Amino acid sequence: MGTVSVKDITRAAGARNPSAVHYHFGNVEELIKEVFTQRYGAIEQERALRLSRVDEADPARRLVALIAAAIAPFMESCLDEEGRLYVSFCLQVSSDPRFNLLELVTKFGMPSLLSLRAQVVDCMPNIPQDVLNARLRQAFSISLVQAADYARQLDAGLQITVESAVREAATTLASYVSAKLD
Repeated sequence: MGTVSVKDITRAAGARNPSAVHYHFGNVEELIKEVFTQRYGAIEQERALRLSRVDEADPARRLVALIAAAIAPFMESCLDEEGRLYVSFCLQVSSDPRFNLLELVTKFGMPSLLSLRAQVVDCMPNIPQDVLNARLRQAFSISLVQAADYARQLDAGLQITVESAVREAATTLASYVSAKLD
């Protein structure tokens, strides 16, 4: 992402005016933020809907179900080429020092992630808040890597169902988030 010039972006978009990106977005960073938020809205809405449907009572199973509900919309976006590009794009944005992905999500609005956090806290009352906050922040990043890995597997022609990818990712993240302290 850092090696793509404004000229390259303008050319790829089919714009004849070389200053179109600057005119419409101000700079490349603002364009990248706009690309991120365009697709994120649909993922946020679907995540909120799925979280509202989780009705598992057992805390350990509820944790896995909540995480699965939270990451499934993002993983499902990998089922089409545009979605796989978006997942790769998000992973790149998350590792680019110019951006703070959590800050972007917060600025855009993240009611589903706030709901997820509150429900996860209820599942794990014995984990200190500071530890849980750090783990949830890191789990967000790990879920991006998991989705990008799933996208790569699909691009390679592997026939992995989204259900199995979500189940594996959710189980792994739930284990990480709920790991006992020494």
